[in-house]
Amino acid sequence: MSQISFARLLSIVMLTLAVRLASASTITYEVGTCKAHIPTYKSISAALAATPAPNVVQVCPGTYNEQVEITQPVTLEGLSAANSDQVIIAVPGTGLAENVPNGEVQLWVNNVVGAVTITGITVDAAGNEVTNGTRVIGIYYQNSSGTVNRVTTRNQRGGSVPTGWGIFVEGGTSNPSVTVENSSVRNADIAIVTGTDSSSSELTAIIKGNDVQPLNDDNTYGIYIEQGATTTVAGNFVSGAGAGIVTLEGSAGSVSGNTLIGNGIGVSSEGDRVPITSNKILNSTTRGLDIDSVAAIHSNIITNSPIGIEFDCIANGNVHANVINDAATALSRVPLGVTTTNSYFNVGAVRTTGGC
Repeated sequence: MSQISFARLLSIVMLTLAVRLASASTITYEVGTCKAHIPTYKSISAALAATPAPNVVQVCPGTYNEQVEITQPVTLEGLSAANSDQVIIAVPGTGLAENVPNGEVQLWVNNVVGAVTITGITVDAAGNEVTNGTRVIGIYYQNSSGTVNRVTTRNQRGGSVPTGWGIFVEGGTSNPSVTVENSSVRNADIAIVTGTDSSSSELTAIIKGNDVQPLNDDNTYGIYIEQGATTTVAGNFVSGAGAGIVTLEGSAGSVSGNTLIGNGIGVSSEGDRVPITSNKILNSTTRGLDIDSVAAIHSNIITNSPIGIEFDCIANGNVHANVINDAATALSRVPLGVTTTNSYFNVGAVRTTGGC
């Protein structure tokens, strides 16, 4: 081989290697000026829209009055600097604009092919101008996969209850998978919602280890599982809701190992394919568990509730091994012929039929 041919071959090899290395590298942009030697932008939206598209957008502490839309895979992460670790996405000065049908989303992950990770971000809707019943949503994953970890959403209120949602995870044709974990979701009409309009599951969601405190109102919900989703709800703390956890008909998954304190209803079970197991349900103001399904209901501890488990005349024979302490009625409106074995302490009436 001649020296010229060898030189050409070597240059082609080096060029190919350089292209591969460039394509495999991580492109990181900064919002703000708390780190050196990284391209900087004034807003989160500007960094996301930059060319080439970033793999990582790091956001300096501060308040960013904008509505953010994510359309490509990315990690959006808050930074710690200058004695602060608080990155807030807040309402623009002109108020929230409707950017989805009948909705105003603050942080929208819009049909992304690939994973989107959001961490260390606060989404705050305080001061929103919505008065017409339009839904306000803090974080919205629409037909997109990814992880929400150590975020805070707060003050998502609409013009009427319950039109403000803290986090909404919606599936779709790509059958996405989303995890919401270790986060604080508070002061919303509904804190966390999962589901689709499909009769079959088009979403896999994991909701775990979150502190969920919606508005203290009878018409509010902590974690709300709609149809078309397979949702695992585990290890969450839910307090102050009209209903702490709700599983609707057509939903699938499990509700296990959660702590629910001071809700109107601890858990409302309407999904036949969602077992309710090993939860601690304390100080419910009306009833610990409300059954409108034949799902397995077992190994739950229900303490200090007027009614431990409300059967509502549903013939659910899968209720067993629950512990009910300090209730006026342990089991209410149980159909005749339904056998259930639980442990009872300090209850006024173990079982009533209520005309069933």
